[in-house]
Amino acid sequence: MIEIWSKYKRAILANCVLSSVEANKGVNYWRNSLFATTLIFILPLCFIALIPSLFLSTFENKEYITLLHFITIGLMCFIAFVPSVKTATRKLIFSLTVYAFAITLNIFTSPSSGSVLVYFLAACVYSIIIFDNKYAYWWSHLVLFISIFFGFAIAFDLIDFSHNVDMSSVNEWIAVSSNLIFLCYLSSALIPKIFKGIENYISEQQQLKTELEASKKALQVKNEELEHYAYVASHDLQEPLRMVTSFMHKLSSNYGDQLDEKGKKYITFAENGAVRMKQIVLDLLDFSRVNRPSDKLERVDLDALLSNYLELREGTIAAASAKINWTDMPTIWTIKPLITTVFHNLLDNGLKYRKKDTAPSIDISAREQKDYWEFAISDNGIGIESQFYDKIFKLFQRLHNSNEYEGTGVGLSIAKRSVEFMGGQIGLHSLVGVGSTFYFTIPKKINERQD
Repeated sequence: MIEIWSKYKRAILANCVLSSVEANKGVNYWRNSLFATTLIFILPLCFIALIPSLFLSTFENKEYITLLHFITIGLMCFIAFVPSVKTATRKLIFSLTVYAFAITLNIFTSPSSGSVLVYFLAACVYSIIIFDNKYAYWWSHLVLFISIFFGFAIAFDLIDFSHNVDMSSVNEWIAVSSNLIFLCYLSSALIPKIFKGIENYISEQQQLKTELEASKKALQVKNEELEHYAYVASHDLQEPLRMVTSFMHKLSSNYGDQLDEKGKKYITFAENGAVRMKQIVLDLLDFSRVNRPSDKLERVDLDALLSNYLELREGTIAAASAKINWTDMPTIWTIKPLITTVFHNLLDNGLKYRKKDTAPSIDISAREQKDYWEFAISDNGIGIESQFYDKIFKLFQRLHNSNEYEGTGVGLSIAKRSVEFMGGQIGLHSLVGVGSTFYFTIPKKINERQD
């Protein structure tokens, strides 16, 4: 039964709805969608309406109602299922059929009572909705013409209304039909205004979409330029740095005994500068890659990730007598290289900016919220003044010179960019001389954000 209903709907939609490509032209696509949906449900209702129609035909000798129903059902089937008929033609036949249905009922029933006039109002309003705005008043004019026709028919006895006791005078007909005409013309004036607003909204959305696509293309060009720069930085710029380092080493080896202490110090400065420059180039390369990771989402065991960090930094941790503590870290669905980068940079930060004569102690915690995971990494290091909270996340921004604490000022920038790419946020709270707590969030539905 469900399969039959699905085929039935698909057949009507295929005949009556514009293609999805034409949806961008405005509200016509949605007018036709509404029309098709109406057909889908009106056909079963027409068959259901046959039950009281057959009752009236059998017990009250009103065969014309049954005949009217069969004609209406035939026209509806033609509109819904006959192929190669323009949608506008289908809609016109539909509206005229409803008007004809209402006229027939008015002839054989009591129109001045007002009940049957609802068909005219419904036909008028519905036709205004499914047709273009420029035809809005046509349907009200048609209702006016029909009302005038019935007024003349009543006044000059053009049709036998003797069986309709309520249709006794022109005055009574005018009193009832005037309300109908007023509502029809009011609908003709107001409904197009609504659709005009919808069309303007769709037009604005299309313009915004076009601008967004243009911005996206421009951003892709910039990303390609950045990738090209990153390639140059990782290959071409490193070669002269290697040459500087190599020649400084040869100069020190071959002519070191001919240099005084100042000369040797200059060579050391040059070597250290070249090493530092190479590290900056590599960090900048990593920073440029954050927004375009090629890795897919996967389940990441954070306990295993942190254990791996302890192995990688075993020498550094032992030299500083540091302690890194955590309990019950979750397994989350995320991008492993990015979450690894975040933890590594924040933990490296905690090990690096430690107080003199104080062993680093770092605590890692995780707290599950409804839509995201919240992580915190706390240390007992030197701390950061609150006015520098934003500065430390900016590229190449450092609060200390390289003689005090080594580094390039890129690590926290990479961590921030990685967290934000995954849809989270990062921040910190710190007290100078007491320590810092870096916290960041990772959404549970990161896969939706990445798409």
